[in-house]
Amino acid sequence: MKSLTQKPNLEFLKKAAKALRTLHRQEDPACCAQIRSFDISYQTKPDAEILADKFSINDAQRIVAREYGYTSWATLKHFIESLDTPLYSGVSDKQAYHQKIVESYDQRSPIYDNHVWARENSIQTVDFCPPCPGDHVLDIATGTGTIAFYTAEMVGAAGSVTGIEISTGMLKRCNEKLQASAHTNVNFFYADAEDLKFPQNSFDRIYCSSALYWMRNPLAALRHWFELLKPGGQLGFNAWPDNLFIWGDGARQSLRKYGVNFTLHEATGSVEKTRALVALAGMPSSAPLDWAMNRRPYSSATSAASPLSLLRVPIAANFDLNG
Repeated sequence: MKSLTQKPNLEFLKKAAKALRTLHRQEDPACCAQIRSFDISYQTKPDAEILADKFSINDAQRIVAREYGYTSWATLKHFIESLDTPLYSGVSDKQAYHQKIVESYDQRSPIYDNHVWARENSIQTVDFCPPCPGDHVLDIATGTGTIAFYTAEMVGAAGSVTGIEISTGMLKRCNEKLQASAHTNVNFFYADAEDLKFPQNSFDRIYCSSALYWMRNPLAALRHWFELLKPGGQLGFNAWPDNLFIWGDGARQSLRKYGVNFTLHEATGSVEKTRALVALAGMPSSAPLDWAMNRRPYSSATSAASPLSLLRVPIAANFDLNG
C-alpha cells in the first residue's frame, strides 16, 4: 500500500493511471501484478487472460486509487481537491458565526451540568475509545469539562488533559470546577477548534462530543485534528443523522430552495456519509473497521433510542440514530 505525499498531485496520479493502461494495451506482463493486487476479479487469472480483457482508463484509475487505500478514483480525487478547501467555507463572517454559538452556550453555561443527555453522550464517547494511563488528551469544545475531568482520572498524573472552548461562560465554569478539584493534570484554554495551534503529533486521544456539527468545514476540521494525533492515536466524536433536529432539518430544506445556506446545527448525516467523510479526511478505506451496538439509553425524553457506534482505527465515532 502506497502513501500519498504531504501535497499530493492529481496530475501525477493521472499520468500513473495512463501509464498503467498503456502497459496493458501494449500487452506488457509488467502491469499484471499491479492489476492483480488491487482488483479481486483478476486475482486468480493468469497474465494472458488479464492482458486479453478490456481495460479502460477508468479501470486504471481505480487500480491507482486502491494502491493508495481509496476504494475509487472519485474518492481519491475528492480528497486531494479538498486539501485546498479553506476553513469556514460557506461562512462569510467567521466572527459573527462564532458569536452566535458563544451567545447560545454562554446563556446555558450556569446550568449546563444539569443537562444529563449531554453528559451521558460525552461519557459514552470516551468509553468507546478510552485513554490509557500517561496519555495526552485533547477535548475539543469541552463545554463544562465533562470529558476533561472524566479522562483526567484515566490518564493519571503522568498524563495530561487539555480542554478547549470558545464560550467564555463555559470556560469560566470549567475553571471554577478545576479550582474546586484536586486535578493537577488538566488545563482549559480559549481556542478555535478549526484552527488549533498545537504541534503535530501532540495527542494520544482527541474527543469532540456534540460539537462536530458546529464546524463549518467538518472535512477540514477532521483532517486538522488527525494531524494533531500521535501515531496510533484515536479520535472520538459524535455524528448526528440528518433528521435528528427536525426544526433544523426543515429550516435547511426550506431555505435551500431560495439559495440560502442554514449555517447552524448542520448534521453530519448517515453512518455511510460520516464514514466517507472520515475517509476523505485522510483515513484510507482499507483501515480496520469494527461495528458495535451500544445499548445504553439516553435519559432525555426526546432521545431514547440506542446509538450505533463506529470504531475505525484510529477513529472512533458515535452515531445517534434517533430521529
